[in-house]
Amino acid sequence: MEWFVVTFNMYKQAFSRAAVLALKNWPVIGSLFAYSLVIFVARMLTFPLGYAGGLIVTLVNAACFSSFLYLVEMMVRTSKVSWEDFGRSFGVYLGDVVGVMFLFWIFSMLAGPVILSSPQGDLIYAVILLGVFVLLNAVPELIYLGHHSSLALLAESYNFIAANWIEWFPATLLIGALAYGVYQLPIGGIAAYLQAAVLALIVYFGMVVRGLLFVDLAGSSRRARAFRYRAGGR
Repeated sequence: MEWFVVTFNMYKQAFSRAAVLALKNWPVIGSLFAYSLVIFVARMLTFPLGYAGGLIVTLVNAACFSSFLYLVEMMVRTSKVSWEDFGRSFGVYLGDVVGVMFLFWIFSMLAGPVILSSPQGDLIYAVILLGVFVLLNAVPELIYLGHHSSLALLAESYNFIAANWIEWFPATLLIGALAYGVYQLPIGGIAAYLQAAVLALIVYFGMVVRGLLFVDLAGSSRRARAFRYRAGGR
């Protein structure tokens, strides 16, 4: 029972703090629409280039993801994001993001065809993807809060999930379920823009919540959190 109370208190703090940070830095949500526009333009311009164009779009995707991670980091670490932060954000974690994407690409190229060619290939591949989702779920936070090499990121994510999975996943699954539910709504026309705005808000708020939870979980153990709770801390 104490564990539940301690975890609930941690969630309450993380969600309330994330709400304050999200409101304080509300222009950041606009970056998600800016990324979508940049990626769309990149695809249009590089479509005639074939394979080379695909590589360019991949780099653009990685740069946008790097940018968003950096902006979330600034919110979690300093509580304030500036226009200067946005300008420098695209290259800060580009190498880390590309490194992780490259490892996944190598795995899919080498293991994917072998797995899918087996009689139960689809099922095995789905189980592997589920395992990747679970064990490597903390990679985004480790990129901007851990500063590890690409291979170390995967190992550190495994260690973090193994130690904190029961506290980590309720928030992640809730955010993911909300985002998926909004995305699947059969909406068209003008309402589709509202749908996109709500989806962006969920992603934006959810990533801040995850960042705050990660800091709390990575910086303490269950015993330490319970002791802090008994001592009257948050």
